[in-house]
Amino acid sequence: PGPHNLTCVSNKHPSVRGELGDAGGAAAGAVRCPPGQCCIGIWNRSHALVQGCWGGEGDACPSATCSPSPAGTPGGSVLLCLCHGHLCNGNATGTATATG
Repeated sequence: PGPHNLTCVSNKHPSVRGELGDAGGAAAGAVRCPPGQCCIGIWNRSHALVQGCWGGEGDACPSATCSPSPAGTPGGSVLLCLCHGHLCNGNATGTATATG
């Protein structure tokens, strides 16, 4: 079963247009998700693009922590994580600790 009444970080970067991640306000904060939803975070290399609730199916969010994986075009700079921990999408492990 999915998480119940999970709270996620809610944020939408000004560069993001359209309804993606639109939680009713552009200001960063926290949002209580509907039952069964988990947290989503989408980053580029420098900042968060969208953070909020995700209505994934079944076990779409197996991890309690946010460990981003590449999303979109191969070799692109977009990272995505899905997680079911309290405010877990507020911190992407691996984005701020890039080496090289």
